[in-house]
Amino acid sequence: MNVAEQSRQVIERLVPQLEADGYTVYVEPSRDLLPPFMEGYIPDAIALGPKKNLAIEIIVEGAKSTDKVNHLQRRFQNEADWELRVYYARPAGSHSILQQQSQAAIEDSMRSVEWLVSGGQNAPALLLAWGTFEALGRKLFPEKFARPQTPERLIEVLAGERQITPSEADLLRKLARQRNELIHGNLEASANPSEIGNFVGVLRMLLASSQEATS
Repeated sequence: MNVAEQSRQVIERLVPQLEADGYTVYVEPSRDLLPPFMEGYIPDAIALGPKKNLAIEIIVEGAKSTDKVNHLQRRFQNEADWELRVYYARPAGSHSILQQQSQAAIEDSMRSVEWLVSGGQNAPALLLAWGTFEALGRKLFPEKFARPQTPERLIEVLAGERQITPSEADLLRKLARQRNELIHGNLEASANPSEIGNFVGVLRMLLASSQEATS
């Protein structure tokens, strides 16, 4: 399956969900539907809503995907009426399957995050929180998250499955940007303790959901 076919399949799954949420969706939008700040860039789709419009970009995961996302996020960072939504297509030939983590391992990881925050170690706390987030996503949706995931795809899928609220998704997108900066060498990029505490709250809610799903 080529990149265009992978992107089309992702969009086909998104359109009914976005329309149910009140958006009008245009796939491969024409230039006259786009605002001036998008000059030189055409998203894969746009979703026009009463409160905020979405630009939808489908990216095949790979070594250069983070750089592309960071570039696009900078374009949208000062646009109050538009939000960039990035969705990821699985690259062809990706076979790495990851093992689900036990409840005890996840709870231990969350305690470690809180211990790191209490000691002022916010950067490692943020990175460990993301690892825990992916482990919980895999526990809830083993088929969707069997392989390694980007933070952005984790957020979008869990938001689409109503496992996290829109405000929680917004917080996690902010923390995802900080996580990406950290792992690419910006060692001063870190969330504040309150934000990480809220992240842990999301993790505990997801853990409760996973326990209900298996009970």
